[in-house]
Amino acid sequence: MTPKLTQFIPHQPTAKQAAFLWLPNREALFGGAAGGGKSDALLMAALQYVDIPNYAALLLRRTYADLALPGAIMDRAEQWLTGTNARWNQQEKTWYFPSGSTLTFGYLQHEKDKYRYQSSEFQFIGFDELTQFTETMYTYLFSRLRRLENSNVPLRMRGATNPGGIGHAWVHERFVVSAKTGRIFIPAKLADNPYLDQAEYVRSLEELDDITKAQLLDGAWVTDPHNKPFKREWWRGINRCHNVNVTARYISWDTALKDKEENAYTACVVGEVTSDYQLFIR
Repeated sequence: MTPKLTQFIPHQPTAKQAAFLWLPNREALFGGAAGGGKSDALLMAALQYVDIPNYAALLLRRTYADLALPGAIMDRAEQWLTGTNARWNQQEKTWYFPSGSTLTFGYLQHEKDKYRYQSSEFQFIGFDELTQFTETMYTYLFSRLRRLENSNVPLRMRGATNPGGIGHAWVHERFVVSAKTGRIFIPAKLADNPYLDQAEYVRSLEELDDITKAQLLDGAWVTDPHNKPFKREWWRGINRCHNVNVTARYISWDTALKDKEENAYTACVVGEVTSDYQLFIR
């Protein structure tokens, strides 16, 4: 089935959001910097096929408190759908559409909560702020992604997130470092979202510490200073060496000096050259 928009999506997607919506792939992640339009992209994706009879979509946050926040994805759906011919069931946290399709909101606060959906069937499952979830929560929900044999509605698992959070490492590994064929990551930054007051939001983000600011302003997949930013397994084919005949040693500095009272971190690397012209980094 050709990807499309429906009457329930109230504004045109940005270029990055459109790229996300038009993906034919089963699995994709949208994200990076804060303010890039992640939650809107995820909600748009969930609403793409609500005009198809019996289509079912599920949108998840880690806790109900996250889900119910003003301006969060469930509140945004209310803003979009109130006044349309869709009907809200507060007890079920579900929107019902004239076609018979549904959009349900849920949460996975504890690991066991994933079994709440054990008998459910969805054609779309979206995780808002994916790095707040465990990998086992995410992969288990693939078992709920199915359709009838004669249906041509695409099966889609979608995520939206900033770097950081308890799931940072597995999300980074799955979508950025070693994404297999068919698994797509679409990075988005604040500059990609013309609907937001970008200058004022940048002023807010400038108040953050360097690591969090890099994650939210630049969409950088860096870790906090208490974790190792590099993993040994990323450097395949490079081994530790001892007792080499060093003939020259070089030290390189990136002082990161700026015309400010506070400067960025300074970096230093030591390189050693052996008699047979091999280079070693200390």
